[in-house]
Amino acid sequence: MHPRQTLLFLTLLTGCAHFQDQPLDPQVSASGLEARSLNSGGLQAYFASLKLPKDAPWDLAKLTLAALFYHPDMALIRAQADMAGAAGQTAAQRPNPSVAITPTWISNIADAVPWIFVGALSIPIETAGKREYRMDKSRHLSAAARLRIADTAWLVRSRLRLALLDVYASETAVQMLGQQQALQARVNGDLHAQQQAGELATSDVLAAQLALDQVRLGLSAAEKKHADSQAVLAAALGIPVSGLAGVKLDFTAFAQVPDVRQLAVKQLTAKALRERPDVLALLAEYAAAQAALQLEVANQYPNIQANPGYTWNTGENRWLMGLAALQLPVFNQNQGPIAEMVAKRQETAQRFEALQLRIIGEIDRAYAAAQAVQNRMAAAEQSLGNRKANVAAIKDLLAAGEVDAHALATAELEQSLAERSRLDVLVESQQAAAQLEAALRYPLGTGAFLAGL
Repeated sequence: MHPRQTLLFLTLLTGCAHFQDQPLDPQVSASGLEARSLNSGGLQAYFASLKLPKDAPWDLAKLTLAALFYHPDMALIRAQADMAGAAGQTAAQRPNPSVAITPTWISNIADAVPWIFVGALSIPIETAGKREYRMDKSRHLSAAARLRIADTAWLVRSRLRLALLDVYASETAVQMLGQQQALQARVNGDLHAQQQAGELATSDVLAAQLALDQVRLGLSAAEKKHADSQAVLAAALGIPVSGLAGVKLDFTAFAQVPDVRQLAVKQLTAKALRERPDVLALLAEYAAAQAALQLEVANQYPNIQANPGYTWNTGENRWLMGLAALQLPVFNQNQGPIAEMVAKRQETAQRFEALQLRIIGEIDRAYAAAQAVQNRMAAAEQSLGNRKANVAAIKDLLAAGEVDAHALATAELEQSLAERSRLDVLVESQQAAAQLEAALRYPLGTGAFLAGL
């Protein structure tokens, strides 16, 4: 083959990838983020792909799917998983051969072509299964990255649940404080009438007025907290607060506290220690460290370099049969990288043990807190039941003419205070349940949500 033909042939073997510029425009990005809402067509199409009923309420389960669709943490972890997957293509690549062509011009040659063309081909051949170990390491790292998606989904759900709980608590508190304000105003009106009739001291009226002022301040603070909680909920979903407009939230998940005493906590703990996504991801990272160590052990053995060549000399074709070139392991046998990978494997093993210990601690603390607050919930329920019974009894006495309307308003005010106390304990109970759910990576009282991953 003529040297020019050889060059053309080698050029045709070369495939080219072309760079495509994709600039980031902050204004375009901001506009897209501001346009996000729970009623967007993209989100509805996502729900349709999951076969979610169109009339499904905006409860914790549906909002979780929306957060998986919108939240930037999910987009980031998916991009990182894609990057880890793309690294597998790099790991699988075989080293390319190289070619060197050296034309030589002879100035004093007589009666011959004054050119000599020398071509040398260098073909690297990996030994000791290095490519397989490299691919194995990449597969495990890719698996770990995919498992991190599921773990991030749990973290997103956990923040969303607490944010939705805050909205429920603040919205209910506003309603209760509004009722309490109205009842306190009725009581104050009755007391003022008694004062005007000379039946009550001014100090009693002033004390009641102070109580009314405190309720008004509490209502104002609750309204501010409700507005703040909506902003936090929107952030937990990955949308602006305007994206919640026109959406009726369903708080059914918070009406009752899951009875943690019915949970098989020991079995769920054992399952979490084996199957939590972050546990599985760290196991995959450990397997990747194993493969990396195997790769460095294999790197003790030199690769082979086949070096065939060709020379065109004054019309003669000469083929060189260069068989192999070996790197001689004289000064080192790759001990340094091997030691690094041994240490890396040990470090990963220690991180795995620390993770399991942290999981045990998280579950123990969350379970103890959930049990303790559940006992308080029972006491709050009993107190509220007593106040309701008292209101019912006073209504009977009022009908019989034995008490006045002031007594009923006072009893209803006490019931309202008991309802507020129950709400506080209910919210605390739900917070404890949310912490236990996050520690177990097990949904309590709600359906599965990972279908959207």
